[in-house]
Amino acid sequence: MTTRTSCRGLTSSQINRRSFLQTSVSAGTAGLSLPALLSARADAEATSQTSQDTAVIQIWLGGGPTHFETYDPKPKAPAEYRGPFKPIATKLPGVQFCELMPRHAEITDKIAVIRSVNVGSSGHDVGMYYCTTGKTRKGQPSAGSYVARIRGGRELSVPPNVHLGFTHTKNLVFVPNFKAGYLGGGHDPFYIHDDPAGKTFTVPNLQLVNGMTIDRLGDRRSLLSRFDTARRRFEAGGTADSVDHFTRAAFEIVSGSTARQAFDLSREPDKTRQRYGMHRWGQSCLLARRLVEAGVPFVTVNFDPHSFTFDMHSNVSGGMKSAGPRMDSAIPALIEDLHLRGLNKRVLLLVWGEFGRTPRINKNAGRDHWGSVMSVLLSGGGLKTGQVIGSSTAKGEVPKERPLRPWDVLATMYRHLGIDPSRTFLDRSGRPLAILEQGEVIRELI
Repeated sequence: MTTRTSCRGLTSSQINRRSFLQTSVSAGTAGLSLPALLSARADAEATSQTSQDTAVIQIWLGGGPTHFETYDPKPKAPAEYRGPFKPIATKLPGVQFCELMPRHAEITDKIAVIRSVNVGSSGHDVGMYYCTTGKTRKGQPSAGSYVARIRGGRELSVPPNVHLGFTHTKNLVFVPNFKAGYLGGGHDPFYIHDDPAGKTFTVPNLQLVNGMTIDRLGDRRSLLSRFDTARRRFEAGGTADSVDHFTRAAFEIVSGSTARQAFDLSREPDKTRQRYGMHRWGQSCLLARRLVEAGVPFVTVNFDPHSFTFDMHSNVSGGMKSAGPRMDSAIPALIEDLHLRGLNKRVLLLVWGEFGRTPRINKNAGRDHWGSVMSVLLSGGGLKTGQVIGSSTAKGEVPKERPLRPWDVLATMYRHLGIDPSRTFLDRSGRPLAILEQGEVIRELI
């Protein structure tokens, strides 16, 4: 088993080469760091255990979505538990969703809903951490960062781990839950902060700085190539070849067409864009589909870009009347698209947040944090869909049947990606730590 060594093992000449490369290429781009984006990729490809052409789209329902007003209504519970909305029938006999989810109800043959996941914490940060890392102690890498480390991208011209969302400083405290921890910053997500539904949507890390043209960038490519050719005479061990490789990949990201086309939503028909919804959530889901088609193996679509969208401590009715229709356009459109385009086996969709909401409506007509049970939606990935797994009690308080934990969901996700969750990497103190220390693949899905 191969693990990545720390920078303490680098020689001074290697450090100088890294500094030169970052400075040289950054002079032609805005914020594109090669150590963060490309050296990491080579390391990932060199240690990859699988060549499976699979991907994951994770939709993060930031703030903790209510299971009552989405996928687990309780119409027979007392009024203070069942909430303000009515249930509706779905394609699955006997299975009901909240009336705010009509498009979800029409595609239940294409999804699996787990109604019995116990997160184990009612705190935003801890619950989010448990779900994004599968660990119970801090400082661990996120699932997306493990995927970036092991799988890399199908193409050198796209980043391996993309995160759409987190634009508000209020949320920056939660950003580390999606980062790489001891795997190193090179495996952090490639963040897209701008709104894909906006008329001025841009991806800054793919833009040339003022005054730089593609022709001038090509001249710089030629100059660096000649520099590396001359330097190779004085080096051994193939290091210069790696530098050449990183340089070519960096220029490909900036000047090539793959990444630019993947991020260009104007290439989509207006009818398709409208079906997803002309709002941030809908266009982000459409962008996620384009990114996995371009070879990105892990994309997170964060439905919490400005505030805790689903953190409805008051007025759950008003909050869900706003969030529900956007959620019900974006997610079903993505699921339908994955099937229409033949991606439903290659791409696994995972929809969840950090916990559920309290069974009893509070004095402010809202629901508070509730880590004891939540619902999770999965689609694609070649999994067995058209089913509900597990259940919660009559008042939605705790799991009743088939209790599961976040690490079971992640173990199922890693199986789809062809990643062995028992694989270890060295932490900052040199200890080998497994990707997951607990958790089993959910047997009903395979």
